[in-house]
Order: sequence, then C-alpha cells, then structure tokens
Amino acid sequence: MRVIILNKKRIGVTMIIIGLMIVLLGVEASLDGRLKLAMLVQNNISSLKTYKEKEFSYKLPSTWTTKQKDFGSKEVIYHNEFTSEKNVINGFVEVWNISEDLKNFLDKSKEVSEKDSMIKDYNISTIKVDKCQGYLVSYITMTSKNVYFKSYEYFIKDNNKYFRFSFFVNSVNYKDSMPTIFMVIVETLKIN
Repeated sequence: MRVIILNKKRIGVTMIIIGLMIVLLGVEASLDGRLKLAMLVQNNISSLKTYKEKEFSYKLPSTWTTKQKDFGSKEVIYHNEFTSEKNVINGFVEVWNISEDLKNFLDKSKEVSEKDSMIKDYNISTIKVDKCQGYLVSYITMTSKNVYFKSYEYFIKDNNKYFRFSFFVNSVNYKDSMPTIFMVIVETLKIN
C-alpha cells in the first residue's frame, strides 16, 4: 500500500499559475483585434470600405482608389486594382477559377518569375484566413529602372478558387509595419 503525500502549498501555487495563464490567454484574444485596429490608425488608415460580391467580401482602406477590370478570362474571374494615398502601396485583389493544387501553382509561378525578372529574397509560408489554408509569398523585385519593390502576395484556397491579395511597395517607402497592415486587410476576406 502506497501513501501519497500532497503538498498543499505547491498545489495552490500551481492552480494560481494555471488560472493566470488562462486569464492571460483570454486577455490576449480580446486585445488582438484592438491592436490591429491601433496599427491601422497609427498608419493613417481610419476606416475600411467593404467590397462585396456574391460569393465573397473583403475590405480595403476607404482612402484608397480602386478600379475593377474584366479580363474576359475563364481563369481570372475577378480583378480589383488599388492604390493607396500618395501612391505608396499598389496592388490588386483577384479571384482565380483554377482547380490545380495551390502549392504546385505557386512553384510554377516562381520558376517563370525567376526567368523573366530579377527576384530575390523569395519566401513562402503558410497562412490561414477565414478557415481556409493559403500561402504568403514575399519577395523583392527590381524594375528596369533599378527601382526595388517589396512584394507581399497572399493566396487563399477555397474549393476550385484562389483568392489573391497582392501588395507592392517601393523599397524607399517601405515600413516594417506594412506586412501587419497587409495581413489585417487580407483577414477581412469573408467567403460565403
């Protein structure tokens, strides 16, 4: 027969620590949305405008200008170009109607891009947006006039569609807070 001796002080301290950890996780979850909003306000983005289609919606800063284009393509079924104030950030939101594996598609795109232009610091990482898996592709490209652009492209897979958010910033205008702002914008994507 074994006798188990419990140290009441250790059990009490352990329970307090576990309780504090649970409280901190709850506080972190509630502050996350506020921190993202503060990041937008800090970068002079006071409000977001909703762009709504039948199957999806997303938001962009209300001060950005947009222009939708129809390519008459069966693959690119939605395209909306945007430009921030003072032309600091340029990019677009697209919806692609492709059933190919997203990772294979990105690998092929990388090969073509490396042949056609000067790309460096290429990085791909996984993301999750609106319960859908996707990838963030970041890289630096150089134009023919030796101007460097930092590029952040977010690809989100949903059934036979890819949602693509692309942001391009001249390296002279780049700020370390921009990737966070881009992710906040991408996370506004809601798929119906």
